Amino acid sequence: MEKRLIRNEKEVQNAIDFFGEEWEDEIKQEVNGFPCILISCYSDDIEFGEYYQFTSVKTVDIIKLKNPMDFCLN
Repeated sequence: MEKRLIRNEKEVQNAIDFFGEEWEDEIKQEVNGFPCILISCYSDDIEFGEYYQFTSVKTVDIIKLKNPMDFCLN
């Protein structure tokens, strides 16, 4: 699992360069505002091969948590 703080378009492009151009659409679909944390999950599936799944969390959402420790970036 990879977690990246995304603050601007340059960091979106850095993430695309890191994961590969084939994941550009999925990454851009998840990053819909700044700042956010892009979270990736990698699997090497027997049936589908190497695969990434992406999700993002807006940092504003973390602030709204009653207990910020509920969201851990370890």
